Amino acid sequence: MKPCEMYSPVAFQLDWIIYLHVRSALVPLYLSCDLKTAKGTEVMATLRVDNIVLNGEATRIFCRDGHISEIGGDATEADEVLDGRGMTVLPPLLNAHTHASMTLFRGNGDDLPLMEWLQTRVWPYEEKITADEIYWGARLAGLEMIRSGCTFFNDMYWDFGAVARAVEETGIRACLSAVFIDFGDPDKSKQQRAGIEQTYKTLDQYSNRIQFAVSPHAIYTVSEDSLRWAAAFSLEHNVLFHTHLAETHEEVVNCQQEHGCSPVEYIERIGALNERTLAAHTVWLTESDIRLLGEHKVVCAHNPVSNMKLAVGETYPYRKLRDAGAITALATDGAGSNNNLDMFEDMKIAALLQKYRDSDPTSLPAVEAWRMATHNPAAYFGLTGSEIHVGREADFILVDLARPEMNPPHDLYSHLVYAANGTIVDSVVCDGRVLMKHREIEGEDEVIAKANEAAITLFERIDKAK
Repeated sequence: MKPCEMYSPVAFQLDWIIYLHVRSALVPLYLSCDLKTAKGTEVMATLRVDNIVLNGEATRIFCRDGHISEIGGDATEADEVLDGRGMTVLPPLLNAHTHASMTLFRGNGDDLPLMEWLQTRVWPYEEKITADEIYWGARLAGLEMIRSGCTFFNDMYWDFGAVARAVEETGIRACLSAVFIDFGDPDKSKQQRAGIEQTYKTLDQYSNRIQFAVSPHAIYTVSEDSLRWAAAFSLEHNVLFHTHLAETHEEVVNCQQEHGCSPVEYIERIGALNERTLAAHTVWLTESDIRLLGEHKVVCAHNPVSNMKLAVGETYPYRKLRDAGAITALATDGAGSNNNLDMFEDMKIAALLQKYRDSDPTSLPAVEAWRMATHNPAAYFGLTGSEIHVGREADFILVDLARPEMNPPHDLYSHLVYAANGTIVDSVVCDGRVLMKHREIEGEDEVIAKANEAAITLFERIDKAK
């Protein structure tokens, strides 16, 4: 483990001491970053962050072309200055599974069983949702994720272009896909396959902050033929395969009745289980399932809040998946079933849930929960992870260690997981651009107002048509 990858309690105490010194003495430290346009080619400006602390030491970090090019060194002039006085630099959080535009569904359809919720409060509205409504839902999600220190999300939703536009304008990173649902209808399948193929051809128009995935929704909403097609598309184009898997007992029972095997065994049989696969939920698993997920190095995205709220009846087997070799990751799911996108909250609940499940307080310790949220799935998405080092992408957050919940300075990871929430994040940088500066995000009020208008319009339009 490299020195800057993890903090020790001693390093945390040093951070805290340096924080007090820096805040009082105003030590001038600098961070220089070259900023890029949405197309990722034209240099726009340089950024300097003053007075930062990294791994217990006051230092300078220089970034060029969206990457950290130097740690330490002399100060340079910059076009923009961000005062990081007393702030500690940490890696950003990575949301491994969500439905960003479902912020529009927040608080509308709570306290219902999963399938009833989907069939009565989600699918009828999604069938008629517009691209503009999807866009504003994604803008609201981006705003919320930035405010809680998340600079990347893995999304599954309708209208790739609308969500991509929101991502480009928000400034964060995302792996996007247009969800594939055909319910066994050959015409729908043909239409959606054509749409995915066409969308894939448009990728060059987006910045390198946007990745592409093929996302069949689940084995109960997508025909076997379409699942095989999606697996083949993923292999042919070397893109990620993103799906819901083993989320409910009903899904498992139906799969056994229809295919004579578990959901995990089923998608392996059709060629969809491999190192390009991300499986959301994975809670109803047999020992054989866990072995298969580990053997194929599948990313298993844990959604603890959503799973508990929808009462799926089982718990993500963290220890077994980790020991089997699967990639354990953390996610919020959509705001319709969480109901927020604060990854700090999901870290805490994930850790507590594992301890409760195993009757063991040592299950999923804080440092491992932190790695699930910042490091474990990073390589799958082509990102660096939790190390702040020369050569990584210029994505990081500044956190305020002076907040009451971050003191006394015994253990940083304990505080991050068990005491903190997203409000400890003071500033956010992604791809060398300041997305949030001292809790302020440009255009925030407009995004909230437009998203509220989109949500009200969507539900009123559909409800009146019933």
